[in-house]
Amino acid sequence: MDSLFHFVFPIIAALAARINIKHPIRTILATAIITVLIDLDHFIGIERATFHNVFVTVLIPIILILLTLNLKSKHYLKGFSFILLIFLSSHTFVDMFSSPPLGGGIGIIEGTGVALFYPLNNEYYSINFNIGIPLRISVSPYMIEGYIVSSLGFGILLYFIIILVPCLFLDDIIEMAEIKHEKFIKVSKEFFRNLLRD
Repeated sequence: MDSLFHFVFPIIAALAARINIKHPIRTILATAIITVLIDLDHFIGIERATFHNVFVTVLIPIILILLTLNLKSKHYLKGFSFILLIFLSSHTFVDMFSSPPLGGGIGIIEGTGVALFYPLNNEYYSINFNIGIPLRISVSPYMIEGYIVSSLGFGILLYFIIILVPCLFLDDIIEMAEIKHEKFIKVSKEFFRNLLRD
């Protein structure tokens, strides 16, 4: 998937979810720009490995979310960190659909796609979701086989849903995370107080 797509499509999905009503448009633009930056591994490091792995696209945003919750940051910073998690993880996810082998079938394929667990594991994974039309047309010198559903088409549909649904409930997700975090802090303090008393 090209970088322009990774910039424009999440913005469209976020605006469709109307998160710009409670969160500044600059937050959406900033997260979209950061999302495109992980494509730098096409030029620096190992392609679709150095920045496309779960440690960069999932773990770093989760750490940022925990920091914003811990520091009782402003609402827009919490929104930024959650949107960043949504955009980055979905970027890697849709890239897994963009390079499956030709041919019908559904499943996870090793060898192409994204190195999800790099640097711990150098194996590349892609998702094949090609549902072919059994009719083959021979147009000399090419053989044409159609797809009812292609991996890329299905991946783009899921990409839109993965961005849209969390964005629709972004403020609810932030509120639940704040409540759970406060309860966790409270329980942790009580646990350590009781531990020190004993």
